[in-house]
Amino acid sequence: MISVMRVVGALAAVAFAGQLSLAMAADEEPKKEAPKKEVPKKDKKKEKAKAAPSDEAPQPGGGIQSNKAKASESPRLTKGKSCSGDSPKIKKVTPDEGKQGDKVTITGERFGEPGCISGVSFGPGSPAKFTQVDGQTITTTVPEGKKGVEFLTVTGFTGQDTKPFLRK
Repeated sequence: MISVMRVVGALAAVAFAGQLSLAMAADEEPKKEAPKKEVPKKDKKKEKAKAAPSDEAPQPGGGIQSNKAKASESPRLTKGKSCSGDSPKIKKVTPDEGKQGDKVTITGERFGEPGCISGVSFGPGSPAKFTQVDGQTITTTVPEGKKGVEFLTVTGFTGQDTKPFLRK
């Protein structure tokens, strides 16, 4: 039992020392950057004509460079919008039957601002292209799929709602 207590005490001391070192690192003053070299102004027309790759090596502390799209530039993000709240509620589907390519209007409530609805589908495995017009209206087109009664589903960030739809 005493040996277990010694091990626990040693681990606690190591954890405390780690916390102290993190706190001290956070309190350090930021390193001063080296003075920047003054670059003479060049003729913009000549500079555009050259358009050669830069010979300068990346500077330390520049962060990770990526050629992939930034998440903040993604059209799927709802920048500055609040999409939280109750689940969407479908009130009416007009028309409530149709064939592939037919336009369908979905009216309801709690759809949120345009961009808050994440999906519309006509049964499992049948996602549809859609446009959220406003907080109460979505327009969509019936996608390809088997004929019969399907559940038309509107999916938001906080839930989903379904209504039956007859695919002809």
